[in-house]
Amino acid sequence: MTGALLAALLLQAPTGAPAAPPETAPTKTTARLEIRGGADCISRGDLTARVAARSARIQFVDEAAIYAQVVLTSARPGNVVAELVLATPGAEQPPRRFVGRSCAEAADAIALIIAVTLDPTLKAQAEQPVEVKPPPPTAVPPPPPPPPVTAQRHYGMFVAGQTIFGPAPAVMPGMALYGMAALDRESVWSPAMFVGASHAWRNDLAEPGGTASFTLDAASVDVCPLRVGRSQLVARPCASALVGRLAASGADADQTASEARPFATAGVALTATAGTIIEVTARLAVGMTLLRDSYYFQGATTFHRADLITIAANLGVGFRWP
Repeated sequence: MTGALLAALLLQAPTGAPAAPPETAPTKTTARLEIRGGADCISRGDLTARVAARSARIQFVDEAAIYAQVVLTSARPGNVVAELVLATPGAEQPPRRFVGRSCAEAADAIALIIAVTLDPTLKAQAEQPVEVKPPPPTAVPPPPPPPPVTAQRHYGMFVAGQTIFGPAPAVMPGMALYGMAALDRESVWSPAMFVGASHAWRNDLAEPGGTASFTLDAASVDVCPLRVGRSQLVARPCASALVGRLAASGADADQTASEARPFATAGVALTATAGTIIEVTARLAVGMTLLRDSYYFQGATTFHRADLITIAANLGVGFRWP
C-alpha cells in the first residue's frame, strides 16, 4: 500500500515544488513546519517523528527558507481532510489535499510527501524504474512411472471333437484332450502353452485291391506368445507341432496286412476360447507333413500318399482356473 501511495503522491506533485538540493548541498535539509487547526489530531511532534522515520536528512527549525504548512480542514472520525503547502518565501505553491480515514493515515500521507520532496535520495529512489523479474521457472516433476504390468497364471483342461485332413485318403474324425497353462497380463504379450493328445480313425475305405483302415494316435504342442482380445473372448496365434503314430491295415485282399509308421507335422495354429470358468474352445492347425508315406495293396497301384499339408480342426469345451 505504501508503494502505491508513494506513486500517487509523486504524480500529484506540482511542477513548481522546491527542487531537491544538488549533490553539493549540505547533507541536512532544514525547513519550517507549521500546523494549523486540529492540534489534537496531528501534532507538530507527531508529524516530525513520522518524517524522521522516513528520512534522517530533514530537520525542522524555527527559521528556514523552506516551509511546510499543514492545515486541517476537517478532523471528523472517518473523514480527516488536510492541506499541505511546500514552498519558499515569494514562491508559494497551491496546496495539496489529502483525505484519510483517520488522523494517523492523513499524517502518514503528509509525512511521506514531505520526505520525498525534501530528500533528494528518496526522490531518486522513487523515480527509479523497478525491474520486474519473471518468477523462476517451476521445476516440472518427472512423469510418474507407468504402473507395473500385473500377471496372473491360469490353467485349463479341454475335451474336443476333431477332424484331421491329410494322413488318410479321407477325413479322419476323432477326439482330443488338451491341457493349458497361460500367463495372462494386461498386455498383448501373454504367453500360453497347449499340450494335447488325440486319437483319430477312418475305417473301411474301398481302395483298388482291398479295403483300408487308418488310425492316428498323436501328441501336439502349441506355443502361443501373444493374446488378442478381451478376457472372455481370446484368440492366440501359436507355433504348433504334432508327433504320433499312423497305423494302416488292409482287408478283402489276397493277403491281410497292417503297418504302423511315425507321423509328424510342424506349422501354425490359432486357438480361440470364450468364457470365464467354463470355456468353449476352437482350434485350427495347419502344418507341413514331415513324413509322407505311400500306401498300396500288393499287386495294385498306390492309392494314397500322405498329403503335403495336414489340417486339424476341433471344437470343444472345458474349464479354467483360477
